[in-house]
Amino acid sequence: MKKERIFYLVTISVLAFLFVYTAFSYGMLMIRVAMAREQVMIFEYSRDEGIKKEPAECISHLQYIINYYPSGSKQIEGHRLDQIVETARAGAVREVISYLREKTGKDFGDDPQVWLDAIKPLQESQPHTNTTSQPTS
Repeated sequence: MKKERIFYLVTISVLAFLFVYTAFSYGMLMIRVAMAREQVMIFEYSRDEGIKKEPAECISHLQYIINYYPSGSKQIEGHRLDQIVETARAGAVREVISYLREKTGKDFGDDPQVWLDAIKPLQESQPHTNTTSQPTS
């Protein structure tokens, strides 16, 4: 009788531990998914706003996209969610650079830093406007 009781207690304890561990893991995953969704939405917003602007203003949106929570800061580096976020970032960067090519008639390649360095003097000669405001969601 005593052995059965010990067996049941151990079994219940193990099951309770597994339940708590699974619930915690699921909760953390939901938090990371929400953060990934928010990051992708920010990239989309910055891209959409950037391609409405002149190149001197658009460049600050490009800079925001490449600097907004780099890989490994909000997501676990290399995790599937991080890969999704970085794919969305790369797509937004690619589209903004494509827009800049079209608007400026210049091609500084695919490296966003080269574009930032090339267009930065234009941005500094423009009157200051707030181009990095983000939606609150």
